[in-house]
Amino acid sequence: MVFLARMDAGRRGAAALEPAHLLDAVVREDQGELAARFAGAVTSSGPLRPPERSFFSAETASEILSTLERVLPPQAKPVADSADMQSSSALGETFAGATALATELHHEKVEPLHLVAAMLSIEGSGVAEILEQVGISREAVIAAIQS
Repeated sequence: MVFLARMDAGRRGAAALEPAHLLDAVVREDQGELAARFAGAVTSSGPLRPPERSFFSAETASEILSTLERVLPPQAKPVADSADMQSSSALGETFAGATALATELHHEKVEPLHLVAAMLSIEGSGVAEILEQVGISREAVIAAIQS
């Protein structure tokens, strides 16, 4: 998923990988796009597969992605996939929050919904506002993680 976020950020010519790029990737993965885009790909945890159950409805996913298109306009010349890209401090905060939540919930690894919950924890962040506008709350995300 981070790979997908990096590809998208590079395509847009971003200077750094931001939480909005990660949200875009999380939503696309949730909708099965990652598995479809890289059909037959295998990771260290096995073959890429679409999620067994999507968290975002198709309508909600579409609304989030549409909003992100407006928030993440192309900024410059695309950056090659092979080039390194920095992560913003906000993205580092998102990863730290997701890791802390996974630890708090006694989960062995950070899953996409841990990242979404962490995004919602960062007050005043653009991604939190996007998620809240479509009715996604941190409590709902945590309930989904625990179900």
